[in-house]
Amino acid sequence: MITWKELYAKKTEDFKDPFEMLCYVAEYHRQRIEAEKETNNNRHKKGVRNQEEEDKDYEEEVVAEAEARTRKQKKKRSRIIDNGPDPPPDLPREFKTEIAERYRGTQIVLVIQKRIFKTDVNRGHNRFSVPARQVIKEFLTEEEKRKLNDQDLSVVLIQPSLESIEMNMKTWVMHKENGKASSSYMLKTKWGEVVKKNNIQIGDIVQLWAFRTEMRENTLGFALVKIRRAITPTQQEEEEEEEEERGGRGGGHYAAASSSSHALGSA
Repeated sequence: MITWKELYAKKTEDFKDPFEMLCYVAEYHRQRIEAEKETNNNRHKKGVRNQEEEDKDYEEEVVAEAEARTRKQKKKRSRIIDNGPDPPPDLPREFKTEIAERYRGTQIVLVIQKRIFKTDVNRGHNRFSVPARQVIKEFLTEEEKRKLNDQDLSVVLIQPSLESIEMNMKTWVMHKENGKASSSYMLKTKWGEVVKKNNIQIGDIVQLWAFRTEMRENTLGFALVKIRRAITPTQQEEEEEEEEERGGRGGGHYAAASSSSHALGSA
């Protein structure tokens, strides 16, 4: 028999959905009614509130609390960023062929799978951001990391169209009002051309793969793959997801790694 302590110990996440939770509460109530039928003759008909009334009040409190948790979780889930399928799909064959035959590429790794945001297609920003905390696998050498502290890194990018383009990569740091900071890698210089040529839109799910090319003394190269077209979000969802990508709420501004005084703008 389900006791009130067991009922109270249950959490919303213990149930598959709200219906299962309500069924559990209903079963508890049914068992209480059956138990009360057996002991009803022994109860006082007057005086203090009987156990059934107390249990009923308690049930109402538990249900109300569970429903409040459900509403809160639904609201929270609406702000979760859609970064595409999990696990991420493998690099398409045509990209593997291009990397192998044209660049003699090796050490292919998935850097990030992400949703395209408004700032990723903004002409004024002209850059593709890769938040460091979202990097799936390390792709930089120690020498490249040191170089990125104060200068750009020249890279090649294989576009979704399989055409290649020369770009620059830079590290940017976002300083928040709470004193914390987070960093991102930025592909820039000709990013606007990539967006236009490949019809990249807000909401597209893309992957960025890194590789090493023997054609250019182990130079770093990237391949950008579109794996899903955009599902247009509401403006509120877009703003919430922008905040999530930038490292959470609290505000802040971007600054170049070499100087905290540079604001994020045209690269």
